[in-house]
Amino acid sequence: MPLPILTTARLSLRPVTEDDLPLMVDLNRDTAVMMHILGRPASAAETAEEWAERLSLRTDAARGPGYWAGYEEEQFVGWWGASSFVDNHDTSSIGYRLRRAAWGRGLATEGAQRMAAQALSAPGVTRVVASTMMVNHASRHVLQKVGLVHVGTNVQEWDHPITGWEQGEAEYALAHPDRPDTSRSIPAR
Repeated sequence: MPLPILTTARLSLRPVTEDDLPLMVDLNRDTAVMMHILGRPASAAETAEEWAERLSLRTDAARGPGYWAGYEEEQFVGWWGASSFVDNHDTSSIGYRLRRAAWGRGLATEGAQRMAAQALSAPGVTRVVASTMMVNHASRHVLQKVGLVHVGTNVQEWDHPITGWEQGEAEYALAHPDRPDTSRSIPAR
């Protein structure tokens, strides 16, 4: 069963397929887009590897979690995801990455709200989690607007640290309103 096409007031969210890889490569080539992810543009090979993992290990079309390419008036603006954890089916992680031209217009929040709803509609999911760098104030604001609550900060050493790494990753969570949350921490990726 394929993932559904989702919509919001301004977005058409279509399931990501291998055919979308050129869009993802182009998105990941933007230094500003990747500033809080790699600290530099990603190569085409890195992007292909990223999406191979996302589409094979973190998508569960039968239950609902997966990844969507977002379009506003037929123009690609970025991607949103409500991913599945291999060993933790009661938790879904939401994320997003947008082209710079789409920043500051509420699209990240609009799509993230739809992802949270998609994740919480999946059988057995008791909570949604997300993380972003502490220094990424725009993304933290999006997560708070969606209703996720800051539950902790994780500081760790990185082989290739990027600006702001020393402040750590802000971890957020949102419990399902009708299902008990049995999880104690955000699962490792």
